[in-house]
Amino acid sequence: MSQAAEARSTKDLFKDWRGGDAEAGQLMAQRFADWYYAIATSRLGEGKGRRPCEVACQRFGEGIVKVGDGRKLIPWAHEIIKHELDKAGARVMDGDEPNAYTNNQAPKSLLARSRFDLAAEVTLLEACYGGRSSAAEIEQLAAPLGGNPIGVLRARYRVKQWLRDRTGVPFDVAPDQPILDRAPLPLYESGRMATLAEEDSFEQWMISDLDLCRDIAEFAQFAIALRGGVPDAPPRASQSLGRTPAAASQSQAPESAGHSGAGAAAAAGGLALVAIGAVVLLLIVAIVGLVLYLI
Repeated sequence: MSQAAEARSTKDLFKDWRGGDAEAGQLMAQRFADWYYAIATSRLGEGKGRRPCEVACQRFGEGIVKVGDGRKLIPWAHEIIKHELDKAGARVMDGDEPNAYTNNQAPKSLLARSRFDLAAEVTLLEACYGGRSSAAEIEQLAAPLGGNPIGVLRARYRVKQWLRDRTGVPFDVAPDQPILDRAPLPLYESGRMATLAEEDSFEQWMISDLDLCRDIAEFAQFAIALRGGVPDAPPRASQSLGRTPAAASQSQAPESAGHSGAGAAAAAGGLALVAIGAVVLLLIVAIVGLVLYLI
């Protein structure tokens, strides 16, 4: 697809699709699937979040023909994924589930290993994500990293960079400087935004920034691990598992990427939501096919 098509807003894609643009319909379907995957995985993890995401995609494809006002599209679509996630249970507040974005290793173990080089950053993230520290304690921990909330975001990206560079985790989004607009991200990932309305607003904003969706999806298993707490660091000798970091990355990443669609997407620089590829494909076909109905 052209860069011009990808740059269009979701509202413009919806309008163009209703005007008979099949390419816009395909891009719109993939965008909503990306968004749903990021929300579901952040809240429930990849395993538990898969089914709600699949059902939400199906419901979206079945119901979008009834939406006539582009201004109502995102709130309507958001209610679908929220409903399916609510049926699946409360936000997961601890876990240690490996997936392609953890290089098929336990995320808690990887985070524990990162303590050797990033003790201040991991301690700050634990305090923020775990909810067992006071606001004053978090402020104190964040101060050397630039204060709260930017210091927390900076710590998150430093940990992502370490995991990418030292363990072969296939992260796409790990900027050297945190993006100021994403300052609420750690609060969202920890499930500790002030109100449900604030969380709804953040999630609806996410679809306007698919790089943010990718960021959330690829860090989801680590965020869940941080919510429950990270064990003490293992002995230093185990950090490289007998290989240099570069060798570990080269030998592990391709193998893990082959285990699921999520890994393939990560290696290709795409979102992990290819893990629900069959449903996404059906969603795209359904939406593109509805062009004939609409015109």
